[in-house]
Amino acid sequence: MFVRKRLGEILVEDNLVTEEQVNKALSEQSRSGLKIGQILIRQGVISEQQIVDVLGRQLKIRKYHPDKYPLDMELAKLVPIEYAQKYQVAPLMKKGRLLTVAMTDPLDINAFDMIEMLTNSEVETVVSTERELNQIISTLYGIQSGLGSVIESIDIEAQLLPRPCVKGRVTCT
Repeated sequence: MFVRKRLGEILVEDNLVTEEQVNKALSEQSRSGLKIGQILIRQGVISEQQIVDVLGRQLKIRKYHPDKYPLDMELAKLVPIEYAQKYQVAPLMKKGRLLTVAMTDPLDINAFDMIEMLTNSEVETVVSTERELNQIISTLYGIQSGLGSVIESIDIEAQLLPRPCVKGRVTCT
């Protein structure tokens, strides 16, 4: 029977972190709810790229490389921005019924299942850093999300503007 090693164990075996650093991150994990990799990165113990390298090797999945996955703006129609942000996933390529997506956590089964159901596709994951994923999402959805925030700010400003003074309807001051 194959037993997958935990990320912390692999990081220690690869001499990227110490057991003490892993234990400290694990105790922080119970308080914060963050993943161990996120904690180690935030503590400056390890880089995002090192985590991605280890995850790719551990899970035997490819790492995201921008030159291998030129962004196709049409794919943004498959996965709405709300889902991309909530599940930290970005569509990269579609061939037939196979959709390749970038994820920071390729073990997130909820995200995986939701994207399969949403797109009616088989999903293949590529592991990426959080920075890379945010860049992909920003590029794919930037125009949409930017336009939404502009419209929202216009609505807010319109509500804050003083109303015109018309006798009989609004009290004039």
